[in-house]
Amino acid sequence: MNPLLATFLRLTAIVAVAIIALFLAALVLKVVLVAAVIAGVILGGLFLYKMIRRARTRVPVSRL
Repeated sequence: MNPLLATFLRLTAIVAVAIIALFLAALVLKVVLVAAVIAGVILGGLFLYKMIRRARTRVPVSRL
């Protein structure tokens, strides 16, 4: 086999693996980003719920 052909095949394989890795990384990052947004919404909702609940307990109650 010609040494230049072997080098070309090796470089082609490296580029193909790099492109596949790039697509997989983009897919993983997309999943992580969606999970982070969902977690942020849930944590924000819990924070607001606890803040409103805490504010309600501080209201003076008239006991007769």
